Amino acid sequence: MPAPHATGGLLLIGAMAGFSLSDALVQLAGSGLQAVHLAWLRYALLLLSALPLLIRNPALARSRRPGVQMLRAAGLVGSAVLFLQGLKSLPIADATALVFVSPLYVTLLSALLLREPVGLWRNLPVMLGFAGVLIVAQPGGAGFNAAMLYPMLSSMAWAAAVICTRLLSGADSATTTMLYSAALGVVALSPALATADTAAVAARWPWLLAMALAWCLAQWMTILAYRLAPPGAIAPFSYSQMLWAAILGWLLFGQVPSARTALGMSVIALSGVMAAWMARRALKP
Repeated sequence: MPAPHATGGLLLIGAMAGFSLSDALVQLAGSGLQAVHLAWLRYALLLLSALPLLIRNPALARSRRPGVQMLRAAGLVGSAVLFLQGLKSLPIADATALVFVSPLYVTLLSALLLREPVGLWRNLPVMLGFAGVLIVAQPGGAGFNAAMLYPMLSSMAWAAAVICTRLLSGADSATTTMLYSAALGVVALSPALATADTAAVAARWPWLLAMALAWCLAQWMTILAYRLAPPGAIAPFSYSQMLWAAILGWLLFGQVPSARTALGMSVIALSGVMAAWMARRALKP
């Protein structure tokens, strides 16, 4: 693997660890706060981290497709709030695994909205990943928890944001997109602050700050990773988030993934590796 690809892969693995750490801190310190308040903290810190770039280059605030930027931000905010709501009732590993059904929704929306060709060969890893999600969720089975619907709905909102990201390709820079997502996220979530438990925030602010900081750093590491290496080369490393989630859930809360969850996570990760391999083969002359 070329050096930039290796660096990008390591950065993406680190980003996935950051996301999982942030989620673990939500369960550790965010039990008394609503999901919208936790999401606001994340987006507020992300916006603060991006403001120096805007001050240096005000042109970053101009978007060629502001409407699409707003739709993308709405999808991301909805995804974040739904996932955080799910974390209140689910082990971290289960919630994380269920979110990885998003490639299925991305494929379906790509076919419906972008008219991208969808064949059986391309759908194979997507369907395999969906099978892994069904193993974890066990709909209709004794292991099913209604809270599992939150991360699954979160993945739908995330897929909508991914489609918007594709529509923005070539129109706006990654930094402009990050600025819009952070700013619109703060604006959309700020009205909910009227119902925030200020006493709970004051009592837990070091943990909540660490939660938002881990998420913010993970966002920037993800951007840097994909600037250094093409998605097809490093995308499978994003599935390391499931491993990080399982490790942190076990270390911090004694949440040992069940055999069903471990099997489902393995199937989901295999589907991601397969999809990346197929994408690389398609790019070869």
